[in-house]
Parts: sequence; structure tokens; C-alpha cells
Amino acid sequence: MRRLLAACTLIHSALPFQAAPRRAPQRTRRRTQHSATSADWRERCDAEGVVSYYDFGVRLKEDGHAATAPRQSATSSFAKALDEALRGDSTHLREELASDVVWQHGLGEAKGAKAALKLVEEAGDFYDDPRLDVLSSSDNEFRWLASGTQPVQWSPRVLVHGTTTITRQDGKVTRVIDRWDSSPTDIGLQQVAPKFWDVFDLWATPVAETPCEEVLNEFKFSMGQARLVRSPERLCLVCSLDDVSNSRKQRVASALPDFVFLADTRSPTDVIAATTTPLSVSIEALPRVDGEPRKRRVTWALPLPTALGLDFASLPELPRKAELNDGGLELGVAENPSLTYALQPAKLYVCASYSGDPQDAAAAPLRKALAEAAVAQGLSLVPGANGGAAPAVLRKWRAKLGYSDVGALAYAMESNAPSWVSVDGNELCVEVRQ
Repeated sequence: MRRLLAACTLIHSALPFQAAPRRAPQRTRRRTQHSATSADWRERCDAEGVVSYYDFGVRLKEDGHAATAPRQSATSSFAKALDEALRGDSTHLREELASDVVWQHGLGEAKGAKAALKLVEEAGDFYDDPRLDVLSSSDNEFRWLASGTQPVQWSPRVLVHGTTTITRQDGKVTRVIDRWDSSPTDIGLQQVAPKFWDVFDLWATPVAETPCEEVLNEFKFSMGQARLVRSPERLCLVCSLDDVSNSRKQRVASALPDFVFLADTRSPTDVIAATTTPLSVSIEALPRVDGEPRKRRVTWALPLPTALGLDFASLPELPRKAELNDGGLELGVAENPSLTYALQPAKLYVCASYSGDPQDAAAAPLRKALAEAAVAQGLSLVPGANGGAAPAVLRKWRAKLGYSDVGALAYAMESNAPSWVSVDGNELCVEVRQ
């Protein structure tokens, strides 16, 4: 009965719906570290083209010898010990901390190693599957993403971005200062409180992981109300195609390419371990080339579940470029496919509500008005990555991306809502410089 209810809810609340196309299953095994030599790397490059050195766990210098591992910063051991403590093992964190350490954090202050360890252990006990991933680091500071599943009925995944500064004396950490990007109140409202569409299709799909964004400004412009928001770093599956149809009718940007689905399944509710949002779609007009049709680069950014961490080598192996198939490629309306993992940096967007398709005629004047409004606010537009003008970015907050337990995308769905429903709506954006 529960399976029937889930199926009915899914059909009712998720149009359009995309699942993996019917085909032979692609490999979704996790990469493992291999004992390989520089010669192995060279041989594979010559035979199959250049591939990521993560496949072998070896990077080459110009002289052909394996490069030494990069020097770890002084914060690396502390960050690793903190992650271990959140997962239940405080051994190394206890060794890192001085007995009189002072730890300032988003909820207050802990004085002494005993109080600091208790703080971390309580957080680890409270959340399900907690973890801490380092985004960047220097000698005394590191930027991090902490995540864990809140123990409530709808099981939301809480994402907290922040920066930690540590002070050492005689090898021990004597002071820790945590600076959270968002306040505990904002985190609770944006990530713990269920969204309207999450509640609506709760029994069909897990609650989507949502980044905690900071609204820096709100202002009126020629076509309505705009927001200036900062979106934090996220690990994404990024795919792209060049639209060569020069026509809105083909709708190349309206649906994800077939090759992005790495899990072949007809029963998505049986295999989905986590969902994320938003799905971002950008369209960049590429510079014109004489004698060639006009091209537009369509790029999709699909955030990955935080429970997978940030290690590319632990994610499902991606198909090679020659294996990327899609209906648009077969019809000749698209070319140059790509698929990769990328840790996207924090971004600053000027956004406005938009309920249409990225290739609707209404998108172009809204993008232009947003760009003009951004400049009027003293902001500088970020040009396209390929030399074009600042592209329009559609952020689909009503979309859910469903992943298997190993991180393979199995389905994409979007809540079926009329255009006049503004709850948790989509946004058209332009990116500006920070």
C-alpha cells in the first residue's frame, strides 16, 4: 500500500519527470586507489587519451617522475581530527587540543579541552551521518562544510558553511574561532523547516538538501523585485552541450541530457538515498565563427549529496566523452557534450522570480533587465566562461535530483505547480562579481 501511495504521489506532484533512459546499466562503482607507476599513466594516456590522474593516484612532473604529495597545512591534522570526532572517534582531537583551549563557535563558547570535546561529541551524537569537509586551507585557517541529518520525521540534511581560525602553542591548539556563514536561525528556517513541496511529496522522495544562502540586498527594478544573494560552495555534477539548432523550438536546455543519468532504474523510489536542489541551467551565447551556425553553450550544474564528501576519487566513474549519448546529439541539434565533477565556488547572483522555461522568449528580456539593474546597483557582471556575455542562469528550486547511495544520478523531477504559485519558486539570475 505504501509503495502504491508513493507512486501516486510521485505522478501527481512531479511533472515533468526524468529518469535514466532504458539502456544497459553504466558502471557506478567507486574508484579505488591503484598501485600504479608513471609508465602505467603514460601508457593509458597514449591508448585512451588524457584522463584524470585520480584514476591512478599519481601526478607526473614535467620530467615524467611522480610528483611528491603537496605539503599539508598546519590546519590539516586539526580538521581531520575534528571530522573523526564528529563521526565518533575523539582520539586525535583530544591530542590536538591544549587543556586550556578556548573554542568560540556559532552557538557560544567552550573553555577547556573537556568542554570542547563534549561540544563536538554532542553534535556528533545528535546528527545522523555527520561529517566535516575542508573546502580550502592555509597555515592557520580553513574553510569548511559541515553536514548532518536532522533527527526529525522528514530527515532534512543540514549544511553549514564556515571558516575556522586556530592558534597553536607548543604544537597544541590553544584557541579556535569558528565563523559561520549563516546564523543558527537562518539555518533552521532555510534547511530544517520543511519546504512546501517537500511536505507535499514527502512519501515519494526524500527531502532535498538545500544550501543556506545569504540575502545581501533586495531592490526593485524595471520588471519587478530582485534579490542579491550569495550561494555557498557545492560539489556538483556538471554537464554541457552546444545548442546548434539556433531555434527555441528544439528546447535543448529544457531537459537534462540522457548521459547525465548514471543509474538505470525503473523504480526510483526504491534506490534513491538522497535528493538535492536547486538544478541550475545556464545558456551562454558563444562568440560567432564565420561559416558556422550560431552556437549556445547550455550548462547544467547538479549539486551532489554532501554525505558523499568532496573526494572525486570516491564518486562513481563517469563515462568517457565518446560514450556520452543523447537524443539531441543524434538529431544533430546539439554537439560537444561534456560531463565532469566540479567543486563550484561561492557565487553572487542577482535574481528574480521566473516560472518559465530557460528557452522561453520571456527569458531574454528578463535577463537583460536584471543585468541592467545589477550595473545600476554598482555591481559588475561575470562574463560567460567561454567569452560570451553574462549568461542567464535559471535556478530550479522546485526541482529534485535523486541519487543512489553511491552518488549515481537516477532521476530528476520538478513539482507540478501553476505559474501563479510563488511558494519555493524558480529564479532567473545573472552572476556578479564578489
